[in-house]
Amino acid sequence: MIRSWAQSIIPAVIMAIFGIIPLSALTFDTELHHRIINTTESTKPYILNKHIVLSYAAPQGTQVVSLALESEQYRIFHTYEKNRHGIFILSLSIPENTNEIRYRLVVDGLWTIDPNSERVRDTRGVLVSSVMIPVDSSVPSPGITRLPSGKTRFVYFGDESSRVSLIGDFNRWDPYLTPMEESPVYPGVYTVTLKLPEDARFYRFVVNGRDIPDPENHNTSHNGWGETASVIR
Repeated sequence: MIRSWAQSIIPAVIMAIFGIIPLSALTFDTELHHRIINTTESTKPYILNKHIVLSYAAPQGTQVVSLALESEQYRIFHTYEKNRHGIFILSLSIPENTNEIRYRLVVDGLWTIDPNSERVRDTRGVLVSSVMIPVDSSVPSPGITRLPSGKTRFVYFGDESSRVSLIGDFNRWDPYLTPMEESPVYPGVYTVTLKLPEDARFYRFVVNGRDIPDPENHNTSHNGWGETASVIR
């Protein structure tokens, strides 16, 4: 896989050096690329780094899977790429000022709907697929953030489908009292927002049974058990 990636990117670099294509066109999203090549099953569309990622598990022998947007009057076909696991993947930039994307799939020339998305009727009454875009599609900042409401938001970036919770002197260091929910929009991003007591001083994250200081908070000290803990300011 590394060799094939190098074979595709090196010619592009050479072309950019000689002015055939601009260097800005070579921006490479490593995380997005990693998810695309390692997807093993078709899932609901999700948002990653200002892109919406769609997947489709086509019957064996399927040659081409494309997507056509209602906003483009279904005139432009965005073609999926088939990864090494046989899953067709498409990454689309999220259009500005859009809270819903409506589309139809074209599988080997036949129009159909995406089984992973909601189904609605378009302006012509045709059944189409729909994905809602959150009003705020930006990734929350990792670490600890004081909010204008007086509450405090804790954010942990890790692997998707993990068990993450927050412990501290405000919840008796109990790993079961304050679970952190994984974002339905950004896999691997876990958050919890609390109204902390005024005397709250220390916290740690518990990730799959192992507690660690906040990797984004470099202000640390020792709690009552001599462990390194992140400091709440």
